[in-house]
Amino acid sequence: MASLEERWYYINMSDLFDMSGPGRPAKRADLDVPSIGMSFKVDPRLKNLLLDMADGYGVSMTELLLMMALKEAGLESLDDFDG
Repeated sequence: MASLEERWYYINMSDLFDMSGPGRPAKRADLDVPSIGMSFKVDPRLKNLLLDMADGYGVSMTELLLMMALKEAGLESLDDFDG
């Protein structure tokens, strides 16, 4: 079986998202609520890849996405983000 890195290399980024139409415009979250739901369609391979990555780190998918977003933004925590 291919490693995570090898599997990621062969996935075309444009294949990972459902681009069937423009949909609704994105709107910013209300910062006065403690948490919000977020839903979007992706290729099943991306979901499985993210689940494999999260499992490898021993975290949930939410925690993985948070870690990836913070790393990309160069932040230590969400408290460093003015939102």
